[in-house]
Amino acid sequence: MITCSAPGKTHLIGEHAVVYGEPAIIISVGKRAYISAEKSESVKIYAQDINQSGEFSISELKEFAEKLQQLWDNCFETKDFAPLYSLLKNEHLGHIKAMIANTMAELDINAPFSLKINSNIPIGSGLGSSAALSVAVPKVLSELFRKNLTLEEINQIAYKIESLAHGTPSGGDNSICCYGGALWFKKGTPNVIEPLHLDFTMKNFVLVFTGIPKLTTGELVSNVRSLDPEYRDMRIKQLGAYTYEMRDCLTEQNFTRIKELMNLAQELLAELGVSIEAIDEIHNAVKSIGGGAKLSGAGGGGYMVCYHEDLQLLKKFIKELGYVPEQVELGVEGVRVEK
Repeated sequence: MITCSAPGKTHLIGEHAVVYGEPAIIISVGKRAYISAEKSESVKIYAQDINQSGEFSISELKEFAEKLQQLWDNCFETKDFAPLYSLLKNEHLGHIKAMIANTMAELDINAPFSLKINSNIPIGSGLGSSAALSVAVPKVLSELFRKNLTLEEINQIAYKIESLAHGTPSGGDNSICCYGGALWFKKGTPNVIEPLHLDFTMKNFVLVFTGIPKLTTGELVSNVRSLDPEYRDMRIKQLGAYTYEMRDCLTEQNFTRIKELMNLAQELLAELGVSIEAIDEIHNAVKSIGGGAKLSGAGGGGYMVCYHEDLQLLKKFIKELGYVPEQVELGVEGVRVEK
């Protein structure tokens, strides 16, 4: 049996704007998705974290991969991915089945296997649960069937998997889950993926869970896309400008401005309609004590990332609001084989 894992992620800044070609700064998080694989008589899946299982034939998965690709192509032409999201929601183990079917097609795998999935990244939290699995699945199947994929090849498959789940993702989430550390990411042809070598420990950051989002990442991205272009694009460009400035501030360790930029980014994201009351409450409260707080990922709930020089004050204040501050390691290793 072979076990591989990939980390979650948090956006320090740049989410949503990254879809439109602006940069993002993304950092890996010390919560991981683990997948164990071994050869079997049929394709068996057991998702331990959600207590669901399934068994599929090779032909069924091949047909599913073809069906998904055709549907994605149609949705891309119409610029409406609702039919794709609906299919995956209503299909048993829809997203996981899509990941496996697509990876089998990409790697030309025609032999059965069993997978056991155990992730400690909460689903729909903004921490990249889907992206981590999208990276871990091709990694573990590459190891099991000795395909010897490079990180770049794993990331390419992961991006295609993420596209099936989210329509037109930026590619940033799967990249950070693949490579780990901290990344400067900019969507393009090709994507710009540059490691950020931070000379300090990001120890005064905490994560705060605000609840499971009612909408998927794909739906939230679509909602932003449906906004009036003039209104949307002005805010997207400003988010991009803040992201360039954030990179300089991280290099200079200018935490006063880092906090300000986090808050400014959150206010723009709220104007784009991806915040919720709980996120706004925490943001305003942390800002009032001189800290920085913003949503992380697609929004609509999920996790926030918060910062203050006085870590104990920050944690105490968040607890008094009725939420749980979580200290996690940031900038961890990317996808890997577990020993």
